[in-house]
Amino acid sequence: MNIKIDKEDWKSFPKVTALCIGNAKYFGGGMKITPTADPFSGKFEVVVLQDFKWYDFILKLQKLYKGTHLSERNVSTISASSIEVEELIEHATNTNGSIYVQADGENLGFLPRRFLMLPGTIDFLI
Repeated sequence: MNIKIDKEDWKSFPKVTALCIGNAKYFGGGMKITPTADPFSGKFEVVVLQDFKWYDFILKLQKLYKGTHLSERNVSTISASSIEVEELIEHATNTNGSIYVQADGENLGFLPRRFLMLPGTIDFLI
């Protein structure tokens, strides 16, 4: 997967299992997947899980729910106000459009996608 953060150069992440973009800490029934996200910061927290196997999710499920997974060797986090994501095309084979994208359980289609933070767009009552 190729990811561009805040209009910087593209970075390649060859074995992405999951890419989570959030401006709040929790999703998926209480999973604290983006633990340092703050809805008032004006930035997304981007968490990349790389080369996770099915058993990694089982072994690390407690860490994913507690938000303590960021210290794992195959987990990285980035703060950003804009993110562009596209498929990593290897060996000149065009596979664009094969990676499914969803937001809060809703279908957004397939990559490529661009996400842009619009600070102050929604008012919160606390």
